[in-house]
Amino acid sequence: MPGVVRSVLSLGTLRETRAILRSTRAWVLIVPLAGAYLFISMLIGGMLTLAPTNLPFFWEVLTPGPGALSWWNYPALVVVGQWGVLDLPFLPTITMAIVSTAVGIATAATLVLVFGNSRAFQWLFARRRGTMSMGVGPAAAAGAAPAITGIATLGACCCTSCASVAGISVVAATSGSSLTQLLENSWYLSVFQLVVVGAALIIQERAIRLARTACPVPPPRDRRYYASSLIRLGLLIAGVTWSLAMLVEWITLPPSEAPPAIWYHWTFEHQLLAGLAIGAAMLPREFVDVVIARSRTITIRTLRGLALLAGITWGIWVPPYLTDLGLGGFLNELLGYLGYPASVGAIPPDSPLGAALYFHWSMQHLLLASFAIAFAVSPIRVGSMLLWSVEARGVPSPAPTEGAAPPAAISLPPAVPGPFPVANAASGTAKAMGGHPSAPVVGRHRPAARSAT
Repeated sequence: MPGVVRSVLSLGTLRETRAILRSTRAWVLIVPLAGAYLFISMLIGGMLTLAPTNLPFFWEVLTPGPGALSWWNYPALVVVGQWGVLDLPFLPTITMAIVSTAVGIATAATLVLVFGNSRAFQWLFARRRGTMSMGVGPAAAAGAAPAITGIATLGACCCTSCASVAGISVVAATSGSSLTQLLENSWYLSVFQLVVVGAALIIQERAIRLARTACPVPPPRDRRYYASSLIRLGLLIAGVTWSLAMLVEWITLPPSEAPPAIWYHWTFEHQLLAGLAIGAAMLPREFVDVVIARSRTITIRTLRGLALLAGITWGIWVPPYLTDLGLGGFLNELLGYLGYPASVGAIPPDSPLGAALYFHWSMQHLLLASFAIAFAVSPIRVGSMLLWSVEARGVPSPAPTEGAAPPAAISLPPAVPGPFPVANAASGTAKAMGGHPSAPVVGRHRPAARSAT
């Protein structure tokens, strides 16, 4: 038990991430990276307005009056000068500071993971003698997750007029809520940001810890690698914003008053589709090992069936009697925009044609639904696509059954660059396989590979 406690504490305190930053002088990047994110967030969220005011400098601390709403915004600090206005409500300011720090740490660690072996990086941030830099691998792929999740909710804490921003404004526009309602219930957004960015940091820490022991082979930088990376990035942004949209919908329709059809929409069309996307984007290996490799079990078959149903009803079309209950897919909204009657299932979109609606249709409707349908129909191909940006090529397969042929071996290159004590691939294979250099290195789902990690 003490070992488990120590492991949990080291994971929660980001021990490996801090060790990477301490091994170089890249820790000095945390402050400028966090500051840049904080500055952009304040501009987008409306907390900082840079415009001439022709007013003398003054500041004031605001406290809630009798019957004031949004108690979490107080006490608030307002600073006014000739340069503009700075508005710092209580909870959004704390949230933005924590998220900015997390993004700074994650981005600095990602730079070390990706560029640690480059000459320019070593010249700028010389490593201490005897330390080793991390090579490009799964940890680098997971390192950007906190920054991406932070960007996906950029300006979420205090957005009052960010109608043209593709982050939180999309959530407001596509959920049928006004930005005023969003502001009045901004604590939803603060809690959501803290949970998502915190989870992303833990995932990065775990990926770095596994990378130190598993010695993975980095993926080749080809078109498949970049395609998989872009798809995972899109899934993460779409999943985060779409999951958050459900909380915003609760503003106008409390869960206690929602009919069964709306609960289906929230449970499956919101959280199931968003959860599959976020899991696949942030934990591609675990997604393949847990979901894809067990695709023939009853539990995963049921999950695939629900994903297929939600993907069809959300990403394609539903008949008119379901639109009367509050459901609607992409074609229903498109027909409504084009002016077709309700008899064909047409429903008007929640926002006018613009950047927010384009984002909603392309990312939250089509991308999430397409991924869910592809996962339900062909999970093996989906798993293979996810791993293009994580490790050496290899098509994942379901859990091996009795009498099944073993998967093809993955050949290693002559040398594996990176921070690991074993630099030669042959000796690394021998060490991983218990001292037998002739043993092949196979996919992660084989028992031998699992024992190696």
